Amino acid sequence: MSPAAADVPLGVVTVRPPRWWVLVLLGIISIAAGALAIAYPDITLRVLGLLVGIYLLIAGAVWIMLAVDEEGSTGAHVLRLILGILATLAGLICVVRPGASVLVVLLAVAYWFILVGIADLTRAVLEPSGRWLSALFGLLGIAIGVILVADPDVGVNTIALIVGIGFAIRGLLEITAGWLLKTA
Repeated sequence: MSPAAADVPLGVVTVRPPRWWVLVLLGIISIAAGALAIAYPDITLRVLGLLVGIYLLIAGAVWIMLAVDEEGSTGAHVLRLILGILATLAGLICVVRPGASVLVVLLAVAYWFILVGIADLTRAVLEPSGRWLSALFGLLGIAIGVILVADPDVGVNTIALIVGIGFAIRGLLEITAGWLLKTA
């Protein structure tokens, strides 16, 4: 089954124009988490872990819902479902054990950014519609993930700043994509 003509692929998800608000909501949540991490870089790891965990739980739930509800190829459904499950599991780890260690939170966030970035780049290669936006999402995710993995000894302040900037930029892109979808 192929996506309907009115469906627009944006990053990992395909969104129907009436559901533009899903992207805007994810964007607002992402910007809020990013802003808090940037505003309070000296917050404890528990708070950072909770913020990241809550965001990943919400994003994972949305991707699982879209994997089940949206039209698309079997591969697209499977990809969304896998990313949704991984985001949910990473979110649960961060929420249940937010203070376990800097490295655990760092790696959970880094690999989430890398996996979502790869999925977004794959979408950019396979889908002509929305290709530039999917590629931008993908490159951003991979770059942030690689930066986080490249130096696992970075301090909590640096992790908070990088994570905050990453979530804020992704949130801005999601809100822009949702707005473009609404006005299309």
